[in-house]
Amino acid sequence: MMVRHKSQKLASLLFVMLFFVLSCFGCTKNDLKGQMQKVIGDTGKSEGEFEFGGAVTDVLPNDQNAHFFTEKVFVESEATGIVAYTINHMTILTNLDSKTFPVSDFSQRAKENGWISNESVLNSDYDFILVNLSLEKVKDGIVKNEATLVNTLRLVYKNESGEILPAGDMEYFSFEETDSAKHSENPNEYLGVYLSEGASIDCSVGYFMPKGTVTNTKDLFFALGVNPEKTQYIYPK
Repeated sequence: MMVRHKSQKLASLLFVMLFFVLSCFGCTKNDLKGQMQKVIGDTGKSEGEFEFGGAVTDVLPNDQNAHFFTEKVFVESEATGIVAYTINHMTILTNLDSKTFPVSDFSQRAKENGWISNESVLNSDYDFILVNLSLEKVKDGIVKNEATLVNTLRLVYKNESGEILPAGDMEYFSFEETDSAKHSENPNEYLGVYLSEGASIDCSVGYFMPKGTVTNTKDLFFALGVNPEKTQYIYPK
């Protein structure tokens, strides 16, 4: 009887522990969704709806973290090293052509979500934000052979309440490969480039932004970095 009683208590304890674990997982998921800024972007779960998770929870812009186009902005990580971003130009496009924008330069997700067709025709419900930037691997980090992910550069805007919100998804990446700058072959690193220390590239990235996101395209700017406490903001001049 004692053994059976202990077994029942153990089973009850395991059930309670399982309940709290599952509850914890649920809370964590719900807490993160709507608070943590996703680096990769939205999931495209439903048509015309971006699941960016609400307002960017990074440190707010200030005199120390505000920069402008053509200015080098550095992202530093002990693991991946130091990378310099220089935004040169931003253009708002309402249509595309397959010669200038081959469909192979877009992510698979952009086609699956219907933001662009297999012929590079842009969905009429979206604008395409084309950004030309220079990327430089200033210094290697401790972890070698890591791809630099360009989608740490997030397109954002400020709403009437002053909240900084994601404006669109980066799903386009184009640059000319060299011996020191290679595309990543990992599908999860589609927006990544392998840069040798000291190497730099000029590249183009593109974002799909739902029409009506902003009333004035001058309101668009960028949040750079994966560490919320070290976010840098970059504004058009």
